[in-house]
Amino acid sequence: MKKIAFVFDRVAHYHQELFRTLESRFAEQAIELHLFSGQTTAGSKGRIGLERQIVAREQKYQFREYQVGSYVFRRHIGVIEEIKLLKPDVVVLLSHVGNLSHWQLMGLKEKLGFKLMAWQCGYEYNPGRLKQALLRRFIPKFDHHFAYHSNARRYALSHGARDDQVTVIHNTINEERIACLPKEEARALLLARHPEIGNRRILLFVGAVLAEKRVETILAAMDELKRKDIVLLLVGNGDHLPVIRAACAERDDVVITGAIVEGVGPYFDAAEMYLLPGTGGLGINEAMAHSLPIVSGYADGSADDLVIDGVSGFRLQEGSASEMAGKITQILDTPGMSESMGARSRELITGRFAFREFIARINNKLVEFA
Repeated sequence: MKKIAFVFDRVAHYHQELFRTLESRFAEQAIELHLFSGQTTAGSKGRIGLERQIVAREQKYQFREYQVGSYVFRRHIGVIEEIKLLKPDVVVLLSHVGNLSHWQLMGLKEKLGFKLMAWQCGYEYNPGRLKQALLRRFIPKFDHHFAYHSNARRYALSHGARDDQVTVIHNTINEERIACLPKEEARALLLARHPEIGNRRILLFVGAVLAEKRVETILAAMDELKRKDIVLLLVGNGDHLPVIRAACAERDDVVITGAIVEGVGPYFDAAEMYLLPGTGGLGINEAMAHSLPIVSGYADGSADDLVIDGVSGFRLQEGSASEMAGKITQILDTPGMSESMGARSRELITGRFAFREFIARINNKLVEFA
């Protein structure tokens, strides 16, 4: 029986559908899915891994990150030994140049005869000459790249991958599993939980609250607007949340809920728009599934594919608070714009960028390599 192994630093809640669906698909094709999922340290916030097992052949390992200056180095403890025992046909890795295990697997693939695939986000938080030099040696060593989006494809090509070595998968969530409520029903639910919202129109941020999300840009935009008819709902947790709480201590136009995973749907359904001035990605997909217009910066690069400027939302070109304030005003004050942009968002995420298409792209390429 063929074996395909995924090695992920963290398996988050949004990965569950991916791996369970692939496991089912693979079983129909006489292929075993093996998942190596990293366990983060206790008390981690923001991007954290699930503790529970989500597929039958899943092994947990200790995952460690070390900050050295502006760089992050990673360790996968015990994974190399398990891969040697497993002898898989294909190994899929998150593409992190600072992970020693990745370099070791590149050397091991010739000895064991497996294909090595990159799960390629294509975004560098700390680019530099040294990293660029390492990436030009690192990227070409993968046999194939699953690129999150068109920008990730360009990233892989710019560091030495060939055109035939990259498949754009359009990373997403299963929009078919998302139940939507009528706006007024969703607002009623939220008002019961957060009566301070009142009759104000909701601007929404959902995601890990990290410095690179640039939530301060939303706050600054609201300061410029000085509107009494809007409130920011900030849903999420992360290392940067204490900074945001301190910045909002004297504000009455921001409601901070903390992390919500199950039951977050009504927050999207009650909102006027979804805001993401900094990095991130899948929050955009979820907002689109709930028929929201998007106001986004570069995100992780996915917004270039997902957000059609002026059609399903707005792309921030400068990323400034003034620019964001202008886009918010345009959506709020143009009759029918929120609804029409939201409808286009929904059309895109249930069509070209649908989960079924995402799974088909991954499955077909992996079966080809196995």
